[in-house]
Amino acid sequence: MSSNSHVQTPLHYLHGAFNKTGVDRALFNDQVDCGVVIKEAPLSAHLNLRGDAEDSAFCAAVAAVLGVALPREPGFCNHHQSASIYWLGPSEWCVITIDGDAAAIEAALREKLSGHISIVDVSGGQTLINLRGANVETLLKKSTVYDCQALAAAKPGQCRAVQTTFAKASAIISNRCDGSYDLVIRRSFADYIGQWLLDAGAEFGCRIEG
Repeated sequence: MSSNSHVQTPLHYLHGAFNKTGVDRALFNDQVDCGVVIKEAPLSAHLNLRGDAEDSAFCAAVAAVLGVALPREPGFCNHHQSASIYWLGPSEWCVITIDGDAAAIEAALREKLSGHISIVDVSGGQTLINLRGANVETLLKKSTVYDCQALAAAKPGQCRAVQTTFAKASAIISNRCDGSYDLVIRRSFADYIGQWLLDAGAEFGCRIEG
């Protein structure tokens, strides 16, 4: 899904929202310290991809189109520039290209791939937000039962991903090499998650950016 001035992201109306205990929101400015900054990705391509991870031709074709290798081990993800691929199962992945055109990417994949595959455009049902800041791991501990230290303990240059619950909603949580975390959530939960993050991050300061 490419950017469109007539289409808005699920959290567009919360962009600029801020919460910090003891600070008057009316007096908020960018100089107020925030322990967590949430940034929602622009409208992007979200695809559910299925195929044979043991087929070298399939893996090579995906890498050629997306510019990022297909993760084949459970609980891993690969990022390169604007593209990310999250392992969901032995033959299933979530592909996200920030600000990408889902139809064009799907067409390119179908042109290169052969055999038993499935590509489903789920762009309208999901959004991606990035969490960064000194207190982001504390916020994660408040929000999910999963031990996110397993993500943080990944080897340098290695990214992991987990499908779990986040604030009682389903989500994919992934670490990034820059120390931040990506959160892939269903569009229908975006408002709930946004409000949850602002509340959970109030003790150390939290703001949402677009």
